[in-house]
Amino acid sequence: MVSNKLSKKFQELSNIKYKAITVGKCVKCGTCIQYCPLNLRIFGKKGKAVTIDSNRSCGGCSVCFHRCPQQAIELIPLGKND
Repeated sequence: MVSNKLSKKFQELSNIKYKAITVGKCVKCGTCIQYCPLNLRIFGKKGKAVTIDSNRSCGGCSVCFHRCPQQAIELIPLGKND
């Protein structure tokens, strides 16, 4: 059973927009692309994995962050959803 406190925290986090960015440690393995449940990541022009639409929230699920073997993903909060 989920506590009220934890449930409120999930609700709070789901109201925040995120963008997954790739930092310099990317080795172009494609792991983040493979595991993104929203299919929002592709290989960009410079060969690094990038989020397709920079204005759209990636969801902040952190799957790419946790799956990346090089720890090359950062989740940046963009603000609250409207």
